Amino acid sequence: MNKLKHMIRHTYAKSIALLMFFMMIILGSYAQTATAIDPAATAAATATATAGVSLWSSPLFWVFAFAIFGLLLVIIAIGSVLVGLVNNKVAEKFGKAAAIFLVLFLFAGQASQAQNTTTVATATTQTQAVLGSLEPNTVVVLSVVVFIELFVILYLFSILQKMLVALGYKEAKESKWSYSAIYKRMTKSVPLEQESDVETDHNYDGIRELDNSLPPWWVYMFYITIVFGIVYMIYFTWGGGPDQLAEYDNAIAQAKLQKTEMLKQNAANVDEASVVALTEAADLAKGKSTFVTKCAACHGQNGEGGVGPNMTDEYWINGGGIKNVFKIIKYGKQEKGMISWQNQMNPTEMQQVSSYILTLKGTNPANPKAPQGTLYVEEAPATDSTAATAVKDTTVVASAK
Repeated sequence: MNKLKHMIRHTYAKSIALLMFFMMIILGSYAQTATAIDPAATAAATATATAGVSLWSSPLFWVFAFAIFGLLLVIIAIGSVLVGLVNNKVAEKFGKAAAIFLVLFLFAGQASQAQNTTTVATATTQTQAVLGSLEPNTVVVLSVVVFIELFVILYLFSILQKMLVALGYKEAKESKWSYSAIYKRMTKSVPLEQESDVETDHNYDGIRELDNSLPPWWVYMFYITIVFGIVYMIYFTWGGGPDQLAEYDNAIAQAKLQKTEMLKQNAANVDEASVVALTEAADLAKGKSTFVTKCAACHGQNGEGGVGPNMTDEYWINGGGIKNVFKIIKYGKQEKGMISWQNQMNPTEMQQVSSYILTLKGTNPANPKAPQGTLYVEEAPATDSTAATAVKDTTVVASAK
């Protein structure tokens, strides 16, 4: 055991010496870099707010550098202990490998120094002042190296623990973070051989009742529901949360928006059975444009009538309302001189012009044509089974409306 402790202390001493050696190399490289920078590049860089930024002046680089070197030393220390436990000769080879790594590191340091002459002249932003000459891809690579070293340390440490137990230097002990340990803490399960300790006097046909504790995970969930209930009550009672009426109004508003969007998406499929009057200003403006272009020749620029009937009064030859107007525009009325527009207008255009025509009621244009057809009054929703339709018919002279 004393021999093992001596070997570990010796390994740590070598690791500290290596760390100091690394620091001396880095400081020396930094001093060399300060004198190796191209004077012209330095003069150009000092004209900016971030002059003098380089790889070695990057705080992020030093964070990664010390993290990588520190973790590397821990790996070397743990690896030395493992190799020493197996074979001293192998430990000597491991030491040679570490020396080779030092040479490679020195070479990489010199390569980084060579890149410095162009970095100083190009660093002009505050971000570069932090990153130095580190590119985002380089940061990702350094991060991956750090995580790999952490994984290797954990792996070597677990092997070291097993080897110490196998050699008798340490007693076997279950880790508190193992699956079985976590399962025991979360369930407080009692082994079969210890069930007699929690057995009660209740025995029903050989079925014994145990006085087990509630599983901690269940208790924690119960506590969470209590806290959630308190927060819920505070928020919806005093914290400004929406009540049931507000939620209902929001749901209705959302349904109306969804209906509007659905109608817009299905506008190309609208027909006389599904058509509804449009009220948006943009739709009515398009309907007016279509009316002036295609309908005004017969019905007048303002719907006052001409060859066709007056569109501004309450009398309709083929019925009023959006569905009847859409239908007559779509199929026409050949015997009255009204052509079918379904081959010249798409359903959306017919819906827009129909909606615009309904807005002409009561506008009283100049020189209106005499009423034709029957008086049309929009049906009111029935309040009971005996409610009659509110359509009154008054026959007038028939024409093409």
